[in-house]
Amino acid sequence: MGKDTPVPGLEQNDALTFHGLYSRVQGLSNQSIYPKAGSVEKWSYRVGVVAALIGLISALTLDRWIPASVLLLLALACLVVEIGGFLVGGFLSLRREYRQYSQPRLSHAREMDNDFLHWQSVVDELCMFPREDREQRLRYVSALRTRMTERMGIMYGGLQRLGPFPLLIALYLQFRNWRWGDWTGVFDIGWAGAILIFALVLLYLVGWILIAQRTRLDTYVSLLEASLQEPAK
Repeated sequence: MGKDTPVPGLEQNDALTFHGLYSRVQGLSNQSIYPKAGSVEKWSYRVGVVAALIGLISALTLDRWIPASVLLLLALACLVVEIGGFLVGGFLSLRREYRQYSQPRLSHAREMDNDFLHWQSVVDELCMFPREDREQRLRYVSALRTRMTERMGIMYGGLQRLGPFPLLIALYLQFRNWRWGDWTGVFDIGWAGAILIFALVLLYLVGWILIAQRTRLDTYVSLLEASLQEPAK
């Protein structure tokens, strides 16, 4: 597809597909009552992150070839740029979304009204398709969600209920005897420990990706169920 090719949506003359449903759910999740972040705000954060990475990498790897006085000036310059970038980005973000924090309950109610209108529009579009197609796809996605939940339970247990605590506990057990300034002790874990920590972090990230996938399946199920409860258009 070309760059300007429109993303397929749910049209009355098209067949009901999960691809079309995905595009509509993406539009649903991207709706917000607050203005979108501008280019200045985005680039402020990007410049801050790049400055932090440059300062960290140069301090850790270039000390053998560059004098310490020059590295100190470079690190200070990167620190100033980093702080400035995050301050500008944070100020613009706060100005854009300050009502969310100054009036949290009212903002939440307006968000729900906005989300409900878009939710109802997707349900109305689904009602244009034959009821039999919607029922078949509901049965399919419900069975897929059930199998996915069972498989995740075997591998991860109740990860979605425990949140980040398993990873934090593992990191605490690894570094509970570490003292500030003892940087050599941070990485003194051996190959076996490094592989286990890497596997733990990797499985943890994969687990949250699967949870996000399962959440999307929940959205499909709820939309299809709502469309079956609506009178046919």
